[in-house]
Amino acid sequence: MLHRASFVPTALSVVVLAACGDLTPSNPNTGEDSTGATATDSGGTTQDPTNDTPPTSSEPTTTDGPTTQTTPDTDTANDTTAGGDDTTIYEIQMGNISIDSVVTVKGVVVTSPMVLDKNNKGAVFVEEPEGGEYSGIQLFLYDEVAAAWDAPVGSLVDITGTYGEFYENSQLTVKAPADLTVIGTDAVPAPVVISAADVDNMTPAVAEKYEGVLVELDNVTVTNTTDVGIGKFQVDDAALISDYFIYPDNSFNAQIGQVYGAIKGPVLYAFDEFQVCPRSLDDLSTDGGGDTDTTGSDTTAGDTDTTTGDDKVTIYDIQQGKFTINDVVTIEGVVATSGLTFKKDGFFVEDPAGGPHSGIYVYINMLAVNVKAGDELTITGAYDEFFDFSQIKVTDPAAVVVTGTAPIPAPAVVKSTDVATGGPLAEDYEGVLIQIDDAKVTTAVDMFGEFIVDNSLHVDDLFIAKVDWVNPAVNTVYSSIVGPLAYGFNNFKISPTKPADIKP
Repeated sequence: MLHRASFVPTALSVVVLAACGDLTPSNPNTGEDSTGATATDSGGTTQDPTNDTPPTSSEPTTTDGPTTQTTPDTDTANDTTAGGDDTTIYEIQMGNISIDSVVTVKGVVVTSPMVLDKNNKGAVFVEEPEGGEYSGIQLFLYDEVAAAWDAPVGSLVDITGTYGEFYENSQLTVKAPADLTVIGTDAVPAPVVISAADVDNMTPAVAEKYEGVLVELDNVTVTNTTDVGIGKFQVDDAALISDYFIYPDNSFNAQIGQVYGAIKGPVLYAFDEFQVCPRSLDDLSTDGGGDTDTTGSDTTAGDTDTTTGDDKVTIYDIQQGKFTINDVVTIEGVVATSGLTFKKDGFFVEDPAGGPHSGIYVYINMLAVNVKAGDELTITGAYDEFFDFSQIKVTDPAAVVVTGTAPIPAPAVVKSTDVATGGPLAEDYEGVLIQIDDAKVTTAVDMFGEFIVDNSLHVDDLFIAKVDWVNPAVNTVYSSIVGPLAYGFNNFKISPTKPADIKP
């Protein structure tokens, strides 16, 4: 069976989450950027009309916790899913159902709260009443379904949805309110008591059985709190415990040697890791050595020592809202997916694993930094949102260190409409190297060097001189266009880094 990364929540109430491009401009009163240049919202700009500076946004939203989401298909959320052969979660999770099959599962129990992303799409876990291995799965809910959701933990529901694997995390996508019916209530299945080793990422064949299932780890000891990612800790040198549900309202204060009598939660697979996700601090009970503080504080994962740049930080952490503006961060082992922009004021980097939330722009303000695609880098700088465009702002050229070379992550092949302005995956892939195929030019090149493909996605000359830039006729079809996904002047834009990235 497949596995793919998932969705992210907070506590036991419904919470609205936003993705990376979600904070206010550097100077909301003047529109002044980090260099002092003034930008406008209208498409007019004091920047060089040939090559924009890092893209910007004008719609601030709230900071989120870590989140990813599936790619909705082309059906509208208003349409009831047709068909729906009866099956069970067991059949789905044991690999007996084909991907993209429309299925109906009946009489399953809601085992977690629902959460919302910034686009008002939801996620929740459900489980077969009998519980056990292969009994649980995550639902991905279109916005209209999420808006109509009235199924708290313990609700018994019938669901029709499309089975899919989002980065190997199994999901049922529910498109319309009529595809979900609450038929009563039932006891939440008792958590399956397992060992920490059962969900160790080193033994995926074992952990796979518990994906989506409510589990319980008894008498486990905290063995790692520093190099397993922000918002997580490890017990018994095996299982990861994640703040998937409790961020940002609360956070863990686990200490090395701390003993938990029990930790409960569904098992999530995200960013290539199995994680046990307590649904609230009540899912953690303490016993034995070490001081503990599971009562909840105002501290969030992003409030750890981020002013020194000493914490282990990933691009995923930054892009998923675990830091606040001006936090100083150090990212290590990232790969440059571009050289410097045409104006020599920045470049893009990506986590080698790629995928949603894996890329970010590094703004250097024309410092004497020499970076080329494929450089492996360690970078220290301040996290910032330049008109909602996430970036790491570097003020010292010594803060960009080339540590070697590495393969450039393969571009994520996405639909132009999914990552264009307002697209369901645009925030997920901001800063990430992407590829769109069979792109049809639908507007001529404008005065800023941009054109639009598929009536949706802007193509920008951020890296390429005007003399080398394309000037396609309307209705020209390109077999593929590759480049990082940037954001500026209210629009997401794919930015080819060289002319060869636009293929006839």
